[in-house]
Amino acid sequence: MRSFVHYSHWLKLFLIASLAFFATGCSAEKPVSTMNQKVVITSISPLADLIKNVGGESIQVISLVPTGSDPHTYEPTPEAVRQVTGAKLFFANGVGQEAYLEKLITNSQNKDLRTVILADGLNILGIKDHHDEHESDHEEEGAHDEDEIHREGDGHDHSQGNPHLWLDVKNAQHYVEHIRDALIETYPQDQESFKANAENYLRELEALDQWIQEQILTIPQENRNLIVYHDAWVYYTERYGLTVLRPVVHGDESEPSAKDYAQLIELIKEHQVKAIFGEVGFNTKLVLQLAQETGIKVVEDLYNDTLGVTPETDSYIEIMKHNTTAIVTALK
Repeated sequence: MRSFVHYSHWLKLFLIASLAFFATGCSAEKPVSTMNQKVVITSISPLADLIKNVGGESIQVISLVPTGSDPHTYEPTPEAVRQVTGAKLFFANGVGQEAYLEKLITNSQNKDLRTVILADGLNILGIKDHHDEHESDHEEEGAHDEDEIHREGDGHDHSQGNPHLWLDVKNAQHYVEHIRDALIETYPQDQESFKANAENYLRELEALDQWIQEQILTIPQENRNLIVYHDAWVYYTERYGLTVLRPVVHGDESEPSAKDYAQLIELIKEHQVKAIFGEVGFNTKLVLQLAQETGIKVVEDLYNDTLGVTPETDSYIEIMKHNTTAIVTALK
């Protein structure tokens, strides 16, 4: 009996040691997998989703600006510098979206990093030339407050134009083609996968573009005017046949003056605007206040610079569907 107990004791020790060995072995494999993964960096989550749909499982995509945050106020952290140091590609939107980019790359000391500007080759809206600036300065002498509200701006450097090109699905398709080509050039061994992924995703985006057009057509023509919190929607409205009468905030996102605010109210009444639209990541106080004072509908949760965290908002396609559904419902 004692021999049997002794044997059982040693058998238990052997089994415990074996389990510990295999557990340690499994956990040790995870860092190796991460190290072998191809790391690319981008600025905001909508762009990250486009990259993921092309890169697939072989690519690790890091979005610097946290989901739900305002990219206009983003400042790179030491962790961001470390991440850029280990990457081969940085997919930037361009057009002033990543004002911090040059300093970030310098601090990373990554001489092998390739920066791909996704907006390259596209028509940029909202560019102000020297004549516009001179005329604006002249008008400011006599009507500073009135002129301020007409300036395009959303916290980016709009001297380069409006950066929100991805809100037109046709532009997003152009981004995908840029992403595909850059990934193939950097990682040619996976080119067949990148090509197939991009082809499938481009078809999905083509269907999305058609769906948005069909939805917007259900809004009566006289109802297709809207007021938005900040000027992010020029590409969306240009593509799909809507008109933004005016954004609420100025280029630096400061609150409008009393005169500007009164003009917004007058504009809403004059054009019989049906709804005003706020955005995720931005303060909705002014949007709610304007809606209350004018009696129009309010939508607080359009997405442009960020994805959401629910299944209905956690991808580029889903936020575009969410935005379109919200706009159509409010303006009908």
